[in-house]
Amino acid sequence: MNSKIDNGLNIFEKPVSLKSLLEKDINKLNLVSSEGYLNTDKSIHTIRKSLKSLSAILLLCEVHFDRDQYSTWQSSIKSLSKKYGEGREHYVYIQTFNQIEKTLKSIDPSNRYEMKCNLEQQHNLIVNDIKNKKETIQQGKESITKLTEELSSMDFNFAYKPLRRRLIISLQKSRRLFKRLSHSSSAEEFHRFRKWCKIFYHQQIILDRIGSKKTPRKNKKLYKLTEFLGNEHDLQVFYQYLSTHFPELLKLSEALFRLKIKRLRKKALALYPKISY
Repeated sequence: MNSKIDNGLNIFEKPVSLKSLLEKDINKLNLVSSEGYLNTDKSIHTIRKSLKSLSAILLLCEVHFDRDQYSTWQSSIKSLSKKYGEGREHYVYIQTFNQIEKTLKSIDPSNRYEMKCNLEQQHNLIVNDIKNKKETIQQGKESITKLTEELSSMDFNFAYKPLRRRLIISLQKSRRLFKRLSHSSSAEEFHRFRKWCKIFYHQQIILDRIGSKKTPRKNKKLYKLTEFLGNEHDLQVFYQYLSTHFPELLKLSEALFRLKIKRLRKKALALYPKISY
């Protein structure tokens, strides 16, 4: 296979421990949960990032797991991520609004203020609702603890080369999606592309922890790519939110949203080939 990522496949044959792959993310999850991970938006964001990393690790090692057990783990991670995503969503709306507020000149200042108050109110309602449900918080902690303990107890070794090959499969998936993209592709198409770029990013970071050949430059570019795609996604979902709640006001700034989304897509599509080819 003609790919830069193949370089060094034969230079690191030492067995890789599952625990060594999981350790950093498990420690992060345990730390956040022990501090009360639903107390701040930052904590919610941290736990979702770690859950995505754990999901990428499981995918990396998928062939070594029992199929039903693997599906159960991934289903649990997806369910937890979705739960915390509900608290994260309106925070993202507020952050996105703050970033573009000054460019929404076509909307009257009083209407912009009304929009911001609405966003903050919805965010507070959701986060406070989650915080007040002690049972939900406890269940979340128990689910995370159970998941991490199960994974930690299954500490067996993998050969390094198959993990690298699985990384290549994730890369190939993102490549196939990239080839179908254009600046005018749907939000859903970019969302799938973003998903596989993030999986590839997490898996690359994980293998960098244990491999003999580090790729800091590639990792920085990968991170930058996921940021472009993440900002594009945030603008998309925020645009959809405004379409539902402030349709008349949004018409005044629709062109601005489209321009910002197009610019982010252009940056992402230009950067991706420098990482994957």
